[in-house]
Amino acid sequence: MDSLSLFIIVVSVVLAVAFKWYLFRRIQRWIDQDLIRGLSGQDMQLHSQLMATDLSLREAGIKRAERHRRLEQLAQDFEPERQTTVSPDQ
Repeated sequence: MDSLSLFIIVVSVVLAVAFKWYLFRRIQRWIDQDLIRGLSGQDMQLHSQLMATDLSLREAGIKRAERHRRLEQLAQDFEPERQTTVSPDQ
């Protein structure tokens, strides 16, 4: 094999690994966003609170599993507040 062939192989492998890493990260973000949308439902206040919490946890270096657990706990703790806003005649 000549040096050009080796160069093409190396560049192809590096690009394939970089693309796979990029897709993996994008899919993780989509999963995180889907979790937040699922937890918040139609409540925009909860959605924005979960987004802000997720961002702060991500910046703090908390692992995804722990972030998901904390977001689920936050959504459960927010649940009674959401039910108290419903008028008693409904």
